[in-house]
Amino acid sequence: MGGDFGPRVIVPALVKSLRKHPGVSALVFGDQLALAAALQNYADKALLPRIEPHFTDSVIAADDSPSTVIRSKRNSSMGLALSAVANGDAGACISAGHTSALMALGLVILKTLPGISRPAICATFPTSQGRSYILDLGANLECSPAQLSQFALLGSLTTQELDGIAQPRVRLLNVGKEPSKGNALIKQTADLLEAEPLINYCGYVEGDGIFQGSADVVVCDGFSGNVALKASEGVARMVSGMVKDLLRRSWLTRLGAAMLGGRLTALRSRLDPAQYNGAYLLGLNGVTVKSHGGADQIAFGHALDVAIEAAKHNLPDVLSSVLQGKIDHNQTK
Repeated sequence: MGGDFGPRVIVPALVKSLRKHPGVSALVFGDQLALAAALQNYADKALLPRIEPHFTDSVIAADDSPSTVIRSKRNSSMGLALSAVANGDAGACISAGHTSALMALGLVILKTLPGISRPAICATFPTSQGRSYILDLGANLECSPAQLSQFALLGSLTTQELDGIAQPRVRLLNVGKEPSKGNALIKQTADLLEAEPLINYCGYVEGDGIFQGSADVVVCDGFSGNVALKASEGVARMVSGMVKDLLRRSWLTRLGAAMLGGRLTALRSRLDPAQYNGAYLLGLNGVTVKSHGGADQIAFGHALDVAIEAAKHNLPDVLSSVLQGKIDHNQTK
């Protein structure tokens, strides 16, 4: 029921995803009339057995505070979806709804992984060499050095598991690359990362370096990360718009575009923020993925891909085993 469009975008995106992933089934939670109408319009009879609807009158509004949600809306569509993961009925929860509510309910219903105080929003950014995992992107506007160190470990372990990189390069977002740059918080965090044997810490990275491929994981507080995310989305849309405008200007540019063909299409696709929709709430004891509230069917489909990949890898269990081993090792020192 979340996001700007609710079932009329989410259900058709889900149907397309189920066709793409024949081994996947889905639980959908929400208003009975809205879900019934969307399923009738978009789901064919062959897919219906793989879609299990669950109905609730409780829906989280955009202006609901996290405390209100925890107190009185645990039986909302979002709360029931998270409970399905906690009970083992689902391998992942995905929502386009209220981010703060998803975080608050996730903390209460799923809890955090061993040694993790707060989850972080983690997503991938395109780079000249592939992609980088960036966290936190807005869940925690202010962070302690210990929390940033936890985010770095979560990001590094996730990259190892999902991308198969044995020693992911981890960098800390800063205003400069030199060791002398940054405030006390950044310098204290750098000291922690350098001392952590499970992290391949490679120093600072500036904002422009995120896209140059010099890091597999970039760590920052939620305020800086959210600014970087929104700025990159804005630049990508501006560049895409400028290319479209340029190609319309004359027959010569249209001829050039026709000659480039698929290469130009591939470039525009790679720059499209919709291709990177879907962020992990990394650190929760259950796969939880947040879709952009304004996502269209294509973008929500990509968020579903993110959730399915994490569920197939059983990501929280993989992370938990390493984190618990780290705690046990420290306690026996």
